Amino acid sequence: MQTQKIQITLTPEEVIALALRGKTLGYNVTRYIKFIVSREAYEAVESYPTIRMGALLEKKTLKAIKEYKKGKSRKLLSVSDL
Repeated sequence: MQTQKIQITLTPEEVIALALRGKTLGYNVTRYIKFIVSREAYEAVESYPTIRMGALLEKKTLKAIKEYKKGKSRKLLSVSDL
């Protein structure tokens, strides 16, 4: 995964507020902001709905995974490779 640098401008009051909150966790302002962003991202991913697949589809999927791990599958570069 590629990292991305982001720059934000905060008021002095915002910096003080973030510094106080971060200090309780032992973080500086930068680390605390990264903590907040990562926590929000995690919560967003966790809130995605999980859809249970049917028994037949689950059985076929597990079989396909086993075949893949045994090297019985191959990567198709286009539909014409079928």
